[in-house]
Amino acid sequence: EPGTTPVRCSTCNGQGEVRQVRQTFLGQMVQTATCPTCNGRGETISSPCKTCRGTGLERKNVKKKVQIPAGVDVGTQIRLNNEGGPGVFGGPSGSLFLVVDVKPHQFFKRRDLDILLNLDINVAQAALGAEVTIPTMEGEDKLKIPAGTQSGKIFHVKGKGVPHVRNKHQRGDEIVIVNVAIPTKLTKEQRELFDKLAESLGTTVKPQEKGFLDWLNEAFGG
Repeated sequence: EPGTTPVRCSTCNGQGEVRQVRQTFLGQMVQTATCPTCNGRGETISSPCKTCRGTGLERKNVKKKVQIPAGVDVGTQIRLNNEGGPGVFGGPSGSLFLVVDVKPHQFFKRRDLDILLNLDINVAQAALGAEVTIPTMEGEDKLKIPAGTQSGKIFHVKGKGVPHVRNKHQRGDEIVIVNVAIPTKLTKEQRELFDKLAESLGTTVKPQEKGFLDWLNEAFGG
C-alpha cells in the first residue's frame, strides 16, 4: 500500500534542524541540532509506505550479466558503476566491486602470464622423437618432441599463455614440462623387446647430466 505525500516538518519548519537554548553559568547558549521529528529531512510522512517505511528504498535480489575481461586472476576487482548502495536523498548509487576467484583447471596451472602443462610421453617417444597433440586454451596444437628427450625437459609454446588484462598485445607462453612415463606393466612381447634393448645398451649407468636444481632453474627461467 503506497504512503501519503511528504509534507513540511512542523517542528523545524522544513529546515531539518532545530535550535536549542540552554542556560549555563555563563548565560544562555544556543545550540543547533538535527530535528528529532524528521531526522534532518525537513519533511514528514504521516502514513509511510508499508514496503519502504518512508525511506524510498526497497531491497530486491537482481541478476546481472557481467563481462569478465580476458587475463583476470585471483583477487582481480571488477567495478560496476551505480550498482552499489543507494544514494542518500536521491543521490547517485555507489559502485559494486566484484572480487574474482579462479577455479583450478583440470591440467593447466597459471604462473603470472604463463600457462604450465605437465605432459606425459612414453619411452619410445622420448627416445625416437615424436609429434604429439597438446591442449591449449584455444584448442589442440602440435608439439615436436626431439629424439633423446629427457624427463623434465621444458618446451615453450610462444603466445599460448594468458593475455595481459590491460594490454591485449602482451601474452604469456604455454610452458610444457615433459615427463617420461615408465611403464609399470609389460606384456611378454614388450618385456622381450626391453631385454634386447638393455642388452644392446649394456649395463653401464651414466651419471645424471642435470639435477633437480638445474631443472628448477630451467622451468622458472633462471
